[in-house]
Amino acid sequence: EEVLREKDNDGLTCAHYASEGGHMEVLRYVVETCGEEVLREKTNDGSTCAHWVSFTGHLEVLRYVVETCGEEVLREKDKHGRTCAHLASEGGQLEVLRYVVETCGEEVLREKDND
Repeated sequence: EEVLREKDNDGLTCAHYASEGGHMEVLRYVVETCGEEVLREKTNDGSTCAHWVSFTGHLEVLRYVVETCGEEVLREKDKHGRTCAHLASEGGQLEVLRYVVETCGEEVLREKDND
């Protein structure tokens, strides 16, 4: 369990990497072993697993993170003021962006960095 919680030099855990890569089975294993709080762990720049997966576009994984942690993870901002909507847009992930808007409402699109 301890090794699954370890962070690299950028503050990423196994859960961040599994989310980014869309590796649902690995992510479920990490959560079952360490608890759902690993999904809320922040990197050095304040990014959660939801941020990482929003950028890379693995919608099934993002849905799992939201079902496990609640929709508030979609509204969290990293240290640069970016939400999951910002990162989905930056990554060109239209389906993820639609999901974020459907879940949080259109006001999430009007949020500005660091508001």
